[in-house]
Amino acid sequence: MANSHALEQVLRRTSIPRGQITLLKELYERDRDEWVSSSEIIDRIRWGNEERFPGVLGAFGNRINATAEITGEPGSSAFLERERIDGETHYRLRSEAREAIESVQVLVDTFDQHSMSELLEPGTEIPVGQLVDET
Repeated sequence: MANSHALEQVLRRTSIPRGQITLLKELYERDRDEWVSSSEIIDRIRWGNEERFPGVLGAFGNRINATAEITGEPGSSAFLERERIDGETHYRLRSEAREAIESVQVLVDTFDQHSMSELLEPGTEIPVGQLVDET
């Protein structure tokens, strides 16, 4: 799997759309070992719209695979672990993904300063300049 530096580059290379921001916020704010069901994630980040969730995961996977520092095509599995629990898919952040998020202070600040409902507002994204210029 990719190391935290490569995953950090995924977060820094271009602006992050709100669907991906909310996915990351939802999982980042959970306990490290906590599995979250797909239905709970969908309720929190997609207003219960099951049809839009695969698009968020797919776009995030494309973002990961299009990052030069990522080898192969791991898709969203570079960031997320999946497990079937009681017939439903559950997710949690990989430890390397958590480290990568913590290395991008503007992203952590965004999580801290904005509620999920604020981040769900249309047009919300983190501009690439803020991510690229940060040291």
